[in-house]
Amino acid sequence: MNARRAIFEIYLDYVQYYGGSIRLRSLLALGQELGLTTTALRAALCRLCRQGWLQASSRRKQSFYALTEMGLERVEEAAPRIFSPHVEKWDGQWTMLTYSLPEKLRPHRDRLRRELTWLGFGPLLPSVWISPRPVVELTLRHLGQRQLDGFVHLFRARHVNSLAYDELAEKCWNLKTVQKQYVKFTRHWEPEWQKFQARFNAGDPPNESVCFASKMRLLHEYGKFLHIDPGLPSELLPAGWPGTTAWRVFRECHLLLAERALNFFDRHFEGPPETQPQQNEGRQKALHNVYESSAQRV
Repeated sequence: MNARRAIFEIYLDYVQYYGGSIRLRSLLALGQELGLTTTALRAALCRLCRQGWLQASSRRKQSFYALTEMGLERVEEAAPRIFSPHVEKWDGQWTMLTYSLPEKLRPHRDRLRRELTWLGFGPLLPSVWISPRPVVELTLRHLGQRQLDGFVHLFRARHVNSLAYDELAEKCWNLKTVQKQYVKFTRHWEPEWQKFQARFNAGDPPNESVCFASKMRLLHEYGKFLHIDPGLPSELLPAGWPGTTAWRVFRECHLLLAERALNFFDRHFEGPPETQPQQNEGRQKALHNVYESSAQRV
């Protein structure tokens, strides 16, 4: 597992509901349950703080790590895309972005491209990116936080030449690779889900630490689609899109493991005193998110 992503996913799946802050000792214990070393976890925490996703604080010689405003925003954006994805009917319009960065800001281009990929844009040309979603305001907010908004131009437009929509989508996004990854995910996790289901049905569920680690690995593997699948509307997807099946497998397995995994997290979680009211409601909020997402359909 990637240590930075695993830490972020612990916040996504648990800590955000418990006040957004967790004691270092707790975070290290949870990470070690996933097979991550203390050295890797500490290095990942330092990098997440430098990048502006987390912030460290101390209380009576105890260290805590909390989501920053930017980190909380990213968690709030990621959660619905993972747990209850829904793509509205497409209106046929594209959001088009062009950018030009001066040579002295060349290192920022990779950061800009990563942010555009997160937002679901694909490169039509090296400096021209498009998205079928109406994300002008969201894009400007993201780039403004990173001081990159002054180098872009955004438009809403329609595509009018002879290139078919599916050909245009394949030009901007490597959908064949995404399809293969969804199939690979399903082939691995559908049998795992069925094994877990059989044990629960037999009255012999896995112990809580196994449920926690398995649920986090499930999230870790499914979470990569946030970075490679732009969430295109059905009009732009190939027939028989495997992402639908993959999400259903993810949802059912996540739901099955949720309560026992949460029991394990509860035993290891420590937060700062000032978030005690949120901590008291954390379990209920976390479970509500799980059960609410289980009722969703793609």
